[in-house]
Amino acid sequence: MRAWLQRGMAAARLGGDRSDLWPAGSLAAIAYLGWATLLLVMAPPNPDSWAFLAINLVTSGSFPFNVVALAVAVVAGFATLCLVAALGEAALQRGASGPPDRMGATAPPPLSHEVLTGLSVILVATLPAVAAAGALAVGIIDVAPAAFQSPDLATPVLVRVLLDVWPLLLLLVVATIVAQAFGGVALRLAIGPGRRPVGRAIGDAARRILRRPLPHLAVALAGLLKDALSVLVTYALLRVLWAPISAELGRGRLIAPDTLLLLVGFVAIWLALLLAAGALHVTISAWWAFELGEPGGGKRPLDAAAPPAA
Repeated sequence: MRAWLQRGMAAARLGGDRSDLWPAGSLAAIAYLGWATLLLVMAPPNPDSWAFLAINLVTSGSFPFNVVALAVAVVAGFATLCLVAALGEAALQRGASGPPDRMGATAPPPLSHEVLTGLSVILVATLPAVAAAGALAVGIIDVAPAAFQSPDLATPVLVRVLLDVWPLLLLLVVATIVAQAFGGVALRLAIGPGRRPVGRAIGDAARRILRRPLPHLAVALAGLLKDALSVLVTYALLRVLWAPISAELGRGRLIAPDTLLLLVGFVAIWLALLLAAGALHVTISAWWAFELGEPGGGKRPLDAAAPPAA
């Protein structure tokens, strides 16, 4: 435990020092939860609107083709986010490794190859979380009608629904931790300094996690807590900043100078928060490197700051 915490502290120091990696970390962060935070601020969830949308989908003359089109759009959006995340991870690993510093060293593969490799790993790693999310969606669809018709008006509809599906929600959290542990190891093995073929990287990642599950799951849990903290802080700050902008937009003052100034400030603060999320992502990436005992690190070698791996 002490060595694990020492590696985490070393990763935090390295994440703060390597500001050149923050943009790549921000790209990976926005593909993961950055977009969802911004969407929650600008369009807060409204269960009544969701119920109205579901009724319109079912009663529409184009049913069930409209549902199929919506499902295709969701899958396409998910694939696009995975591609952006793969690009961020590939750029982060390439920046952390740095150029070859020895004569005759093998040049790294093209960035496009590493992005496709990262995309393959991410799609495989997300399968447990996607399956759990699908089960949760089916559970919500099953209990939502009863929750909307419940005579309990004191409890919000969303809370009633979540109380009914909390086992599936817990399953999603566990599946996400497992997916992050597997993805964190497999990405490092597939596009890190000691890169290897995708199939071999996936198999080796599974064997590493089965052999030493606790340290890897603990890093994944730390990453999940980091993501939750980042989302809460970002949402709280952006929600306060968006309130006056929303009021001005409601009055039809989109092109008013004060509204435009507020929008510029909102975007600037969001970008700053996104850069901070990128620094946190670099920290978790360095922690994975330390757990795997990687020697690479580009401008500042990782082993210069890392304690020995357990």
